[in-house]
Amino acid sequence: MKVLIVSRNTWDDSAGISSTLSNLFEEFEPNDVAHLYIETKQPNTRHCNHFYQISEFGLIKRLYKWNYKTGHAFDADGKLFVDESAAAKEESTFSYVRGHRSFFLSIAREILWLLNGWRTKELRRFLVDFNPDVVWFDGSPLVLMNRLYQYVLKVTKKPAAIFLMDDVYTYESCGSFSQKVYKFWLRKHVRRVVKSCKKVFVISPKMKREYDKIFEINSTILTKGITPIQDYSVPEVHKPIRLVYLGQIMYGRLDTIVQIVNALQGINKDGVKVEFSIYTNNEISLEIRDIWQSLPYVHVEKPVPYSEVPNVICQNDILLFVESFQKDQKRVARLSFSTKITDYLASGKCIMGIGPADIAPIEYLREEDAAIIVSDLSEVENVLSGLSEETVRAYAQKAYELGVKNHSKELVHKTITEGLQSIAFV
Repeated sequence: MKVLIVSRNTWDDSAGISSTLSNLFEEFEPNDVAHLYIETKQPNTRHCNHFYQISEFGLIKRLYKWNYKTGHAFDADGKLFVDESAAAKEESTFSYVRGHRSFFLSIAREILWLLNGWRTKELRRFLVDFNPDVVWFDGSPLVLMNRLYQYVLKVTKKPAAIFLMDDVYTYESCGSFSQKVYKFWLRKHVRRVVKSCKKVFVISPKMKREYDKIFEINSTILTKGITPIQDYSVPEVHKPIRLVYLGQIMYGRLDTIVQIVNALQGINKDGVKVEFSIYTNNEISLEIRDIWQSLPYVHVEKPVPYSEVPNVICQNDILLFVESFQKDQKRVARLSFSTKITDYLASGKCIMGIGPADIAPIEYLREEDAAIIVSDLSEVENVLSGLSEETVRAYAQKAYELGVKNHSKELVHKTITEGLQSIAFV
């Protein structure tokens, strides 16, 4: 079965986000997989042999150089020439757009794509020559990506599946009028793509309930797969208990982290009962950093590469998963399901989830009773002070059992293979 995957990011086995593709498609023959993407970067994967890259900076150059090639096809044994300077500028520009959610820059980007500089004979030739049996789309909150999906469907005339990982449709994820205006435009394209797909995968039970009703479909829940620990035994708990947070402290999560540190000051006043390590690549203000570094039980560490995360997890007892309580940020995460959760479940360690009760990951972990859940910031100190070795070990066992039941690689790969075969060979 030949699969064409279309997504925004470069495929990189070592990167947290794009490594999800590696996890989902590692059972496929690399020569049967092609990837169409829109970042000016060199792929780094063992799981795909055929690529087509559209350069967004190339689209800008085409405005004043009409014959400039905006897309390039290449194979794994070849090499895409990457203008490192252009790649760095492109990454910086779109990181700013995503981080600041600039309506003006988002519209300018969409207008650039509306000029159709990407719709070239080279792209059409790539699609026709690879001739997939089935097409896979990563659901996207960008109009431009959904227009690209529609073009791919038109040219290949092959059945497609889409994997929806974020809320790309409802207005509940919008915090401003400009976001609602953009979402109005986006919704039309998303609906068109979803209705054109023969199979729809979604990331969380909450998303399935809502999207099945909206699109009148029967979607399939899919997450990143894990390899369960062989001969698992519940890990011993350190004294003091070790709590760790790995990830971004942007998007309102810093407020929650500060609340945890404040709670620990009370809990540890008569002796250290809980230590807290924070691994993040985000800037922390000098004022907050000084307070944290003055506390012997709070450790602000340098970020580690994704490959080193399992080692950090192994050295700690409780893995902290945090979502923001801020209204705007809460909207964004409402239906999502972080890949971090499956990484945590794979470790067989205790998970503590702190976040609003009605967002998908917190709701899922609570319903499965697979994590210690805090959905009221005023309860953080009570929960932390009530931790015991028995509780930590009990929830470590529950997390491991949930990972085996719902997220094993064997189950995930079977779900994907059977799902794609059901639409490719009918």
